Amino acid sequence: MRGRMSADASFQLALAGVQQSSHIFDALVDIGIHELHRAGDRSSFEPIYILQMIEKFAACGFESSAVLQMYHTAGLCLQKKGYSDTSLIDSLKNGEFGLQSDRPLLWLWRFSARQKKVVLSDYVSSASSISWDDIYHDTSKGLVVDIGCGCGVSLLNLSRITDKESADDISADIPAMKWSDYNFAGADLNLAMVEYANGVVSRQDLDETGRTHFFHLSALETLSNLQSYPGKIEMIMIQFPSPYRLSVEGTSGNSQLPSASTDGFMISKDVVEMVSKLLNDRGLLLFQTKCEDVAIHTKNLFLGTDKLECLPCIAPVQDIDHVYNQKQRRRPKRVEDWIKMCPETERAEGDIWSSRPLMPMMGRTETEVNCDHENVVVHRCLFSTKLR
Repeated sequence: MRGRMSADASFQLALAGVQQSSHIFDALVDIGIHELHRAGDRSSFEPIYILQMIEKFAACGFESSAVLQMYHTAGLCLQKKGYSDTSLIDSLKNGEFGLQSDRPLLWLWRFSARQKKVVLSDYVSSASSISWDDIYHDTSKGLVVDIGCGCGVSLLNLSRITDKESADDISADIPAMKWSDYNFAGADLNLAMVEYANGVVSRQDLDETGRTHFFHLSALETLSNLQSYPGKIEMIMIQFPSPYRLSVEGTSGNSQLPSASTDGFMISKDVVEMVSKLLNDRGLLLFQTKCEDVAIHTKNLFLGTDKLECLPCIAPVQDIDHVYNQKQRRRPKRVEDWIKMCPETERAEGDIWSSRPLMPMMGRTETEVNCDHENVVVHRCLFSTKLR
């Protein structure tokens, strides 16, 4: 395999859910190292080719000494070619580059954005009750759950945070979370993404610690199964769910999206009720979206149960229109349409809406990273069960 072909093959195998036990990934990494030594210094082997190689290899979730050697070699090649991003070169040479880095996360976002959305009406359930003790080594540990997890990178990276990194975490909006003490469960309707995520688990030795697993389940099936989990549900995350269509006169909207907030939207009233019942003893719910109307609708749904409350943020959004003007120069068209429909509507501003990420850097989804790079405003809030 010449040039970038080993990276292309690795990524395709990762998407197919191939497990590390096949050892084919080790061979492909060795080929990648060989190709960088053979052709990396040539003028015809442009920096973009090297960048594409490291993005795809990192997106496969490799953490072996061989892949660190490949990243180091790639960093040296980029340095010799005078590539301008010195921070990227340093991260490659210092062994800090990986699935948590911006470039592979942006690659995953671009790939997943091109895929057809799996809607609930197309989903065929094959699930039976989850036998938690067969999946996790210690079910007395608290559980962190990501519903609609997509590629699963948020949980995959959170599960790798060490005790020291937990102690050094400066994100004070999330109450002290010792991530190394938890189990992690992701769920999504897209079987390919679930198999990809479980494949990464096998390559990062996460299956050896028995703390991380991904399920091909709907939101309601996931929540139903969580009722039997022996330990505490520490946190439920719902991040960037597919929004519903706005009923704007004269337009049909994106046909891949749910037709309305009450028809096909992942956060149904049943989901809201089950989440509020599962989160006891100050359990947390994290919600993030790019759509301001979805943010307000969802916040009001969860508060309507009278079992949850929003936690105040350290860096609240004071004026959301000012934020739009700063980042995007104007309000998005969807926001304009929404305000025309509901001119007196509540806005996503005030002490419960955070102007900065609520999760550690390692916990970012690929969508959140893309929003940051594209200056897209993200609406974030954190819920907790009410003190009685």
